[in-house]
Amino acid sequence: ICPAFAHDPIILTSEQTTPELGPLLPDGTVSFALYGTLNSGGDTRGFQVQFKDGDNLYLSILIPDLTPENTLADEELPYLLVEDPAGKTTEYRVDDRQAFAEPFSGTNYVRLRDVVGTAIAGVYSVTVTGAQAARFTVSVGTKEQFGTEVENVPNRDLGVNGVMTWYSTPPPTSVVTTTTSEPVVAPTTTENLVTGGAPVETRTQSVEADIAAETSEESGVSVLTILGIVVAVAMCGGA
Repeated sequence: ICPAFAHDPIILTSEQTTPELGPLLPDGTVSFALYGTLNSGGDTRGFQVQFKDGDNLYLSILIPDLTPENTLADEELPYLLVEDPAGKTTEYRVDDRQAFAEPFSGTNYVRLRDVVGTAIAGVYSVTVTGAQAARFTVSVGTKEQFGTEVENVPNRDLGVNGVMTWYSTPPPTSVVTTTTSEPVVAPTTTENLVTGGAPVETRTQSVEADIAAETSEESGVSVLTILGIVVAVAMCGGA
């Protein structure tokens, strides 16, 4: 049984593609959870973490236990690139998929990798990337402390509302091709300004007509149920 840590939530924006452009956490031992979305394969998000010499270093990367993330192969999943203050960069890919049900918010995750060690003094630069579009969460630290001042977070007030929006907004749909090699573009999207880039599908009239016709023929009713997420976030060892 692992302990549940309450993490101070931060929502990464689509502009925060490098550690230097991302948030700077002033104390790596304080528990933060950073939520972001890779909008395509090869996309990146980044942040920095300050440690003192001898601090406990703890990082964990997770994905929501939702499609499409939980259908991705190991080599397609998001992973971490961590550069320490001495300039050494280490890659941390998935080593074990562990399902985790977060009891307070009713959300579900899959833990991909934990990074545990002893820090050296200075700033660690963390980059998240992957081969496919995907949502991710990176947790840092284990000391429960809310309201810590963090640099370069333009949307700090989003808090758990931002987490709820992030969790319920899938990543963009990739472009697919037909047998004639003509590209079929995913449905028109509009930018989700709350999460800083994760789009929300805009249905066209033609699609609506098709769905209405199918529903009429089958005498069925199409219902979309959205599960409300409790306003409290506490991830087990990480999200």
